[in-house]
Amino acid sequence: MKKTIIIVTDLGLLRAYLKTDPDNGRPPSLERIEEWKPERARQKRSEQVSDQAGRFPQGAGAVNISGNLSAGESLNTETEQERRSIVELAGRINTLLADPAVTHCLLAVSAPIHKQVLAALEPAARAKITSVIASNLAKTDPGKLLGYFERHGTL
Repeated sequence: MKKTIIIVTDLGLLRAYLKTDPDNGRPPSLERIEEWKPERARQKRSEQVSDQAGRFPQGAGAVNISGNLSAGESLNTETEQERRSIVELAGRINTLLADPAVTHCLLAVSAPIHKQVLAALEPAARAKITSVIASNLAKTDPGKLLGYFERHGTL
């Protein structure tokens, strides 16, 4: 049996729906099959790193000197956290699309990350995706989701 899955996601929420087409002439309906909220998206920065200040001795002086400490390096932690979240998100999508019964996927990913998510997907998963909308529809009512894809000419 062929299945069509609709996946809507952003960095903080992924929802996957199974599209069912009833035989009695009624419109298609969506059944939620997965909802995933990554732990990293809800954590504060202080919960993610072990040493906020990162105070290190400045220069080549002795370690025992209490003054003249630098604030440490300014690392791109936000960029790294976003990259890790995208890889984790792509892994969840790969798992959903690994089912051989799934033949089509309609995907809506928030605009700032949609290209990175598509690039992180496995080729087999990417081949099943028939439509991509670069819009954040993760919290959209399931009854309205099909309308968004119809307006983009994919249903």
